[in-house]
Amino acid sequence: MVAYTTKCSVCSLGYAQLLDAAHILEDARGGLAEISNGLAMCKLHHAAYDSNILGVDQDHRIHVREDILQHVDGPMLRHGLQEEHGRKLRIIPKGPKLMPNQEHLAARFEKFLSAG
Repeated sequence: MVAYTTKCSVCSLGYAQLLDAAHILEDARGGLAEISNGLAMCKLHHAAYDSNILGVDQDHRIHVREDILQHVDGPMLRHGLQEEHGRKLRIIPKGPKLMPNQEHLAARFEKFLSAG
């Protein structure tokens, strides 16, 4: 969390109690508990990421699944997910050892694409 200044990488929410360390590659796919294999995310974005509702490509651009983009619901869906589509991550660690691993992001993004 310190590498991400205790903020969600997607929306920059800064309440530590509402943040998680999200694995880019899950343990089952060879993901290690390393800063470069993680993204700090609020609970909403972490759940969306793990459910393949939200994906992050190797250029740190956020993608939201098409059916979610088309769904009409309340302000949480619109502001919390739909408006993040196409934006870049707001918080990215500084320093090469802290940056999200590009290969891991690419592999995880392929999973997001195939799940949609």
